[in-house]
Amino acid sequence: MTKPEPPSKEEFRARLKKAQQQQEQASWNRSELKVEQNSSAGRAWRLSVEMVAALLVCGWVGWLLDKWLDTKPWLMLVFLIVGAVVGLYNVIKVGKRMNDSANED
Repeated sequence: MTKPEPPSKEEFRARLKKAQQQQEQASWNRSELKVEQNSSAGRAWRLSVEMVAALLVCGWVGWLLDKWLDTKPWLMLVFLIVGAVVGLYNVIKVGKRMNDSANED
């Protein structure tokens, strides 16, 4: 018995891209995201929640570390900056994905 030949890199990339598109479409098809996909208000809420969540989580982690290490307020400030960067990155990533899916329709 001989081993079957593995698929070529091009075939693998095509299958991977198709699977990623199917996964993304499946996530948009969930009922709670239908409003977000179809309305500008839903998209705006999603982007604002991404930003605020990153700021809150990173600010909270910084506050806890400040309290634990007694370095008030330096770590909280550092983590708020990190949260702003992470939030902006998430907003750009989600916005690009929303724009790509809107252009496909």
